[in-house]
Amino acid sequence: MTLSRRSLLGAALALPVLAACGDNAAEANGRKKVRLTYGVISVPKTRGVFEKTLKDQGIDVEWVGPFPNHAPTLQAVATNTADFSFGGSSTPADQALLSGNKLKFVAWSTSKPRLSSILTLPRSGITKVADLAGKTVAVNKAGLGEFLLVAALEKYNVPRDSVTFTYLNPPDAAPAFGSGKVDAWSIWSGPLELAEVQYGAKRIFTDGDELDRQIDFGTYLVREDYAKKEADTIRKVIAAYQAEADWVNANQAEAQRIGNAVSKYPDAVVAKIVAGNVQTTWSLINDDGIAQLQAGADWLSERKVLSGKINIADHAVKL
Repeated sequence: MTLSRRSLLGAALALPVLAACGDNAAEANGRKKVRLTYGVISVPKTRGVFEKTLKDQGIDVEWVGPFPNHAPTLQAVATNTADFSFGGSSTPADQALLSGNKLKFVAWSTSKPRLSSILTLPRSGITKVADLAGKTVAVNKAGLGEFLLVAALEKYNVPRDSVTFTYLNPPDAAPAFGSGKVDAWSIWSGPLELAEVQYGAKRIFTDGDELDRQIDFGTYLVREDYAKKEADTIRKVIAAYQAEADWVNANQAEAQRIGNAVSKYPDAVVAKIVAGNVQTTWSLINDDGIAQLQAGADWLSERKVLSGKINIADHAVKL
């Protein structure tokens, strides 16, 4: 599910080239159009309620994707082929802003439990974080995977330069991990449970079990000019996403059934995801969100996961 899973195995980047023509939210008939990014599994897109909710408010949805993870959705927004990133990791969002993209945070989320983990295969002989010295670990660059590996090495006093960070997005990381081309994989829920079932992967470090606070958050970003012109549209879109998240929180099994029409996960994977019962809470950007995102960004900057320091308030819009 796009809201809480963020990315899944087998997702392929399929970014259509869409014509940009003045105010992208305005339509000739007075209705609005919003271009939303999505992952290979998107309950809001598939279920249909989200789109109808916006249609009843005069907003037509155009879906752009699918995308394997958050970073390419940010690029799609920055280049004006989409209007919203898809609610993914704040770490690549911070890096996109540090790289000069003119984007604004408009919403953020927290999730419990935090299941993102570092996985190993039984045949690897790796049973704890200390065993990663001298090994290769697949992570998504400047993303949740890299952050989690850095946190694990720091907690267990493993020198970072003793571990090879192999930068791969999930569609490439999964087969590399399963075939033993990398020794471990730092990954989030969805691909995580699939790797456990397909490859017999084991968790040696899990975010919510090992870290006392959340560093990486879910985030929606839009272009600066869009934030200025389309505040009402943004509020309505985020409210629709909030309602969808509330439904998913209360209907985990049904949400996975909907998503599985696309993913076609084995029943054992679906059962593991449902049992995880991840509860996601969305909010428009507020003072708490800015403070939490800032604390996470400071942690990431101090450890050079990000290329520099960032002031979140300069890149956030409270609506």
